[in-house]
Amino acid sequence: MLDKVADILNRNLPESGKVGVAVSGGSDSMSLIDCVVRYGLIDKDRIVVINVEHGIRGEESLRDSFFVKEYCERNGLRLIRESADIPSRAKQSGRSIETEARIFRKSVFDRLVKSEVRAILLAHNLNDRTETVLMHIFRGSGLKGLVGMTEHDGYIIRPLINCDKSEILAYIRENDVPYVEDSTNADDAYSRNFLRLKVLPLLRERYGGLDRAIANLSDIAALTVSPQCVEKDGDSAVIKEGDLSGGTVIFALEKVGLAADYTKKHVDSVLALKEKPTGTGVDLPHGFRAERESGGVRVFRKTERRETEIPFCIGKTVVGDRTVEITRTQSEADKTGTVLDVDALPDGAVIRTRRDGDIFTPFGGGSKPLSDWLIDKKIPRYKRETLLYVAAGSEIYAVVGVCTGEKAKITESTKNAVRVAVFEG
Repeated sequence: MLDKVADILNRNLPESGKVGVAVSGGSDSMSLIDCVVRYGLIDKDRIVVINVEHGIRGEESLRDSFFVKEYCERNGLRLIRESADIPSRAKQSGRSIETEARIFRKSVFDRLVKSEVRAILLAHNLNDRTETVLMHIFRGSGLKGLVGMTEHDGYIIRPLINCDKSEILAYIRENDVPYVEDSTNADDAYSRNFLRLKVLPLLRERYGGLDRAIANLSDIAALTVSPQCVEKDGDSAVIKEGDLSGGTVIFALEKVGLAADYTKKHVDSVLALKEKPTGTGVDLPHGFRAERESGGVRVFRKTERRETEIPFCIGKTVVGDRTVEITRTQSEADKTGTVLDVDALPDGAVIRTRRDGDIFTPFGGGSKPLSDWLIDKKIPRYKRETLLYVAAGSEIYAVVGVCTGEKAKITESTKNAVRVAVFEG
């Protein structure tokens, strides 16, 4: 196991920066963190342990999280703990608990990658890869679903992906690694547990080498599904004009995080956008959407328009799941947020979402409707509703995170500059 873990880390680990290791307290994640620390595969001061407590198993879930905390304290490891009431979130969204938990974990990882870590290690193993591929097949996924989990996917690295469960348990025994048991792993009401507990033992008994065979299938599928004509654009993916095909649609879905639960019907509906006018879209599973744009088709997770308005004042303000931070600054070097001359703002200035009739004067240009400027700047329509703007009446002085307008720009005579930044979560 050690050699396999070291081999994957040598190929994929960033040369510098913090590295997150997701640890639940179970045997897989505990073997991973132990291996990395015990054998010095990553400098300890680079490691950030990430523990996500889902609120699914009550006191047992809290016990597991506390177990991870104690382990980190004993071993001098920095720990970031995140908690959520996943059952309540699932009830509200209509998604399954498994799906809701996966979405929340990804949101935590995305936020940490944006703020401080360069990569995140997950403890998925060879058996997990088998389960994932079969689950995709049962849901009727396309060729991309056969790829399943890979050793390196964006910021995710899976050092155990070539290790089967027996190797992991052997490592646990040989090194006396502590771990906790998740009682829900024995509950075959969950689809993945049913597959793991009821179906796969029979298949492995009948077909020796099943996991290696499926891993080989996945590797071949990965070579087949690798179009270069899908561009990641922030939290969306764009398929360029002329490159729209079943393969590129599937690849785009994977890039934005919709790896399963779509069918051929969904893919066909995205393909049909090729003949539709700009702005036409189709809804996809789990809150995703594809829309026709000038020059191609964009795939993204839908966000509802959130009406927001807060006074413009120094400090932090929490608005829903976002934090608006306004700080005084003497430098424009930091690219976070937007810098503007606060003295140029009239009394009563606010930070808000856009409204019909808004007017914007871009840097060095004449006034025009904000909607026209957003179109000219090719800002995707789905993002226009979530951006925040510094405004007074219908006059827009800055588009937060994008640019400052002519009327609030920094000049040599500026005495009071502030930076406006928005953080998710």
